[in-house]
Amino acid sequence: MPLFVVDVNRTELFGAPLPRIDATTLASYTSYIYEGCEYGCNYCDGLGRHLRPFNEQIRLMPDIAQIASDELATIDRRAVIGLTAESDAYQPAEQLYRRTRSVLRVLAAHGQPTVIMTKSPHIMDDIELLAQIQQRSFAMVMVTVISHVVEVQNKLEDKNIATVARFATIARLKKAGIPVGVVIQPLIPYLNDTDYALTRLIEMSVAAGADFVHWDYFFMLNQRHRNRAYEALARIGNYPLRYMRNLYRDGMTIDNAYVQERNATFIQICDDAKLPVHPPYALFATRLDPFNELELAILHEVRRDMLQGRTLLAANGQTLATRVATGELPMAELRNYAHYTSILPAIQHCESAPSATL
Repeated sequence: MPLFVVDVNRTELFGAPLPRIDATTLASYTSYIYEGCEYGCNYCDGLGRHLRPFNEQIRLMPDIAQIASDELATIDRRAVIGLTAESDAYQPAEQLYRRTRSVLRVLAAHGQPTVIMTKSPHIMDDIELLAQIQQRSFAMVMVTVISHVVEVQNKLEDKNIATVARFATIARLKKAGIPVGVVIQPLIPYLNDTDYALTRLIEMSVAAGADFVHWDYFFMLNQRHRNRAYEALARIGNYPLRYMRNLYRDGMTIDNAYVQERNATFIQICDDAKLPVHPPYALFATRLDPFNELELAILHEVRRDMLQGRTLLAANGQTLATRVATGELPMAELRNYAHYTSILPAIQHCESAPSATL
């Protein structure tokens, strides 16, 4: 049972903008409502960053709605706010304290584009606020899953919400007109990364009506994080930890050849299912800053190129995205870009922007 305390030291909710727009969440700002997370998933990065167990103490920010309102006065109305960092905005504490709801009310009043990442069905409690934001600008939800196997989920997610319940939430969000994606993370070698496991999760995503899928691999921040993860994995049948040690030779990052092989398989499964591997441009077209939209359109092509090993093309895209991020519209280079046709709608939106630099 976690201890709830008021955090009197934290004075900013959104803080400074990210150095670069986050292509996964579309966010220019990323934040968390609660400091600490009751879910206490054994793979969570927060368990490696904090000396105290991340799920033992939940810190609450006082006057959070007023602070959000004050900060939004200086934030571009078309910039996406991501409630996606470290702790779940709809963890059990939200049922009592409603801090996420109070911030969403402010975001809805401002019409601020918003993205939330969660695994909790309690996000449906605020569906009306999300619908208001989507009507005025843009709202998107990203639902995290780890496995279709109940035993695996139970062993790695201590206070788990069943995978089937998460996909039911996806279906309800989609029915309510909210763009929604599935985030499969972390992918753990020989556990939830097999062709069959990935195919099942993609089939479930398509059946629920998800707009896109994203995935990422297990990253171990330090020895403490690694020990906790290995302890949890050892409880899953006869999971061979030596396989993990062989792939994580430096202790933290996974073998690049393994990543390339799994990415190629995963992207083929997604293509066969006609499920995009990033938020499609149509989801946010004309709802955000035009240059942000073009930067995202290019970065999404960059990610696909990277997933498929086209490193030179990916590097070219990164360079173009960087130039666009400064408000430049280098039409000659964009016309010669291999993915010009795909990003053309975003270019046309940018061309009408008064700040375009040709």
